[in-house]
Amino acid sequence: MAQAEFERNSGQGGFDSASYRAPEPAGEARALTPLQQKLAALEKALPGALRTRAAALLLAVLLLAAGAVGIGGAKLAARSREAASWYTEGVPADNGYTLSDELNERANTAANVITTALNTPGLGAESGAVQAAQVALDGFTACQEAVAAGGAGMSEMYRADEALDSAINLLYGQMQELAADPLDMGAVGQQYGRFNSAGTVLGSLHYNEAVLDYQKDTGGPWASVLKGLFGIKEVEVFG
Repeated sequence: MAQAEFERNSGQGGFDSASYRAPEPAGEARALTPLQQKLAALEKALPGALRTRAAALLLAVLLLAAGAVGIGGAKLAARSREAASWYTEGVPADNGYTLSDELNERANTAANVITTALNTPGLGAESGAVQAAQVALDGFTACQEAVAAGGAGMSEMYRADEALDSAINLLYGQMQELAADPLDMGAVGQQYGRFNSAGTVLGSLHYNEAVLDYQKDTGGPWASVLKGLFGIKEVEVFG
């Protein structure tokens, strides 16, 4: 009786050693593909209500559709690299003048003005104006390095340039007060003139216009999603 009962139950879904599969060890996660990793990162950035498999599937479909109509990540990345190069290479409308070159000119001529002030009787290293100018120059050059390394934006660089402009103008004014002829400042006057000339060029560059056009062409919600998905950093105006 017991043997017959066992045989009958075994034919109705009982234990079958041939169909047994050991469960995957606990704690071991399957490796994600690069695309899955990017989608997972994007999912974390979504509001909680959108963190569903259905939303993720819809997002993937929309991303594919966006690529099909010409705003894919590869195209955005290429446009972004071009826009980022304008800082050092300039935009065509500026005929060879570049933002980085003019900022370098400002830094170098400001350093020369400060050096002259350090050797000017009545000023020197103890002068508040000299110290303020040096602090502004140090902040300016540090910001230049950060911009080159991708760690600071154009807005920070713009503020650093404004601070340097104010400090150098104040220092040069004090140097004129101590000069025998305020209208004939010799070599330091030439350096100060070059400093201001570079500032004038900065204000006339077409860099900002080009960046604004780029932002307009690559704007929109889905372009922003693609930028985040492909790690594309936004290019900023100088201001």
